[in-house]
Amino acid sequence: MRKIFYLLPLVVLILTGAGCLSFGSSTAGPMGVFTSADKGETWAESNVYPTVKGVQSVAGARIFRLHTDPSDPNAIYMATRGQGLFYSYNNGGSWQTFSALAGKFIYGFTVAPQDKCVMYASDGQHIYKTDDCGRKWNLSYTEERPSEHVTALAVDYGNINIVYGTLIGGDFMLSEDGGRSWKVTARFGFETQYMVADQFRPKRVYVATQRNGLQRSDDGGRTFQDLSEGLDNFSDSSNFYRLALNPKTPGGLFWISKYGILESNDAGVTWSELKLLTPPGGVNIYAFAINPGNLNEIYYTGTILGQKNEHVRSTFYKTTDGGKSWVTKKLPTNSIPVSLLISPNNDKRLFLGFTSL
Repeated sequence: MRKIFYLLPLVVLILTGAGCLSFGSSTAGPMGVFTSADKGETWAESNVYPTVKGVQSVAGARIFRLHTDPSDPNAIYMATRGQGLFYSYNNGGSWQTFSALAGKFIYGFTVAPQDKCVMYASDGQHIYKTDDCGRKWNLSYTEERPSEHVTALAVDYGNINIVYGTLIGGDFMLSEDGGRSWKVTARFGFETQYMVADQFRPKRVYVATQRNGLQRSDDGGRTFQDLSEGLDNFSDSSNFYRLALNPKTPGGLFWISKYGILESNDAGVTWSELKLLTPPGGVNIYAFAINPGNLNEIYYTGTILGQKNEHVRSTFYKTTDGGKSWVTKKLPTNSIPVSLLISPNNDKRLFLGFTSL
């Protein structure tokens, strides 16, 4: 069993992970997905997994990321750290799995904004594509270098045939024929962790790196602008956790790092600090979400790790006035929260994915 990240800090392992994981219970408590119907006031497990052998649970699934479908508000995808890719088409009421991807670590996943049946998924070494809503997955790309793996995937909002991919070593890949062929258009030379295509501007794509800031392309990945300078004003902001687009503001971004949460309204050129209840560097912010219907309503989770990197505690934070004041809530399990979503058709409903060390 190959482990790519054995030299990196445990904080990075939580966000990137490595290796094969068995499907079972956690001593820290249930994992999988929890939902809240009242904006984080209370939580309940959302781990129902019907099978031919009866109703089972995905509470042992170690979540890597939760994904939404841009065209279907009831569709949620659960990318796991070694248990494959799960989907719910009833807003988290129950889950099913894509058998072709069973047992895989799903590093990258994306749904085409133009067609919900077109999806791409990466298990690190390979990229798979389906154009029939997951009934059949075809091999789109194989990475031959053992030190490399695909970290993120995205489909351009202006053209369903333009697909982007990033490799851990810093290569940016582009396909202009729906994944049939790929070419490298940029070599950053440092570790890339996440990527997102801009929903407001076709051919604009952001690439987040682990220690070297943010890159932006406005021409479909052919050239990139280094946006690291604006982040340098905030200590330890290069220690990246999450990148999120503002759901209503073109050019709006949120950069979540060890420093805290930074906001940009000019596509990453300049940044301002979102005042948090926790001090800069005080917690690890692995989960973050902003309400598309009310941009003053923001959520995040803060996790504290002990001296030996054991999980000490995690807390849920919420503001309804854009960060002027915050309230805290207890989380429903002692596992680590890593991915947070707000239901597109009901902003009272939250989804929170958990993993363990």
